[in-house]
Amino acid sequence: MSVRRAVKRFGTPAYRASRPGQPTNSLRIPGRQVDLRQRRRTGLAAGHYGSDWSLAAEIAAVCAPLAQRIAAADRPARFRHSATAGSVPDLAEAVHELVGVVVGWVTEREALAKTAHLAAEPGKRRYAITTLCDLATRPPLPEVTAEALAAGSWSADLVAMAEGVDMSLSDMLSHAWPPGAAALRGQPSRSERLDALLRNTLDRAALALERRLDRDDERPAQIAQTTEPDPRAELAALGIATD
Repeated sequence: MSVRRAVKRFGTPAYRASRPGQPTNSLRIPGRQVDLRQRRRTGLAAGHYGSDWSLAAEIAAVCAPLAQRIAAADRPARFRHSATAGSVPDLAEAVHELVGVVVGWVTEREALAKTAHLAAEPGKRRYAITTLCDLATRPPLPEVTAEALAAGSWSADLVAMAEGVDMSLSDMLSHAWPPGAAALRGQPSRSERLDALLRNTLDRAALALERRLDRDDERPAQIAQTTEPDPRAELAALGIATD
């Protein structure tokens, strides 16, 4: 099985773009991938996700700008707590769930090929496929530290979770039927399943965090009053002259 663990491949464009200090437009993403994200976020029907769509690039494109905004915000560590809607741990868990499901898809595809010799014994084959999927290693959930929030480095850890399965997913998409294909006989396509998964994981958590940042930007700064009281003014208020 080729899906084993997510590895930080430091030379990949998605990983480099997610590192602190990189401009938000340093990752060259096909316009089609940007259009698909816009369709999801505006509630349109799923488009066709093809071989040029990258999971790692999608996570980098969504998370890197958020990481930069948080690093530049007042008290970045407060985004570590999930008491308020929109937090980095919530986003990390959403990406972890997203990648875990994709690992399952890729593993199931490989398991179908490995168990082809059991085609005449569907019960045994299904058991073998299920067991292989259960044994597939998912990447661990990265810890979100106060230091990572201040540096903006946490987005690279989220991208790294996907890089071990990125190419396998792209290959799967290249062989999948587009939405509405007659061969699907009314069943959801791989693109539609991926679109729904992205909406319910990455998009949901990222948009909640984005809205929280927007609210902070719109809220006037609350400046603490630290001025010492003027004793002369207090006496004057009591009708006592000090001159």
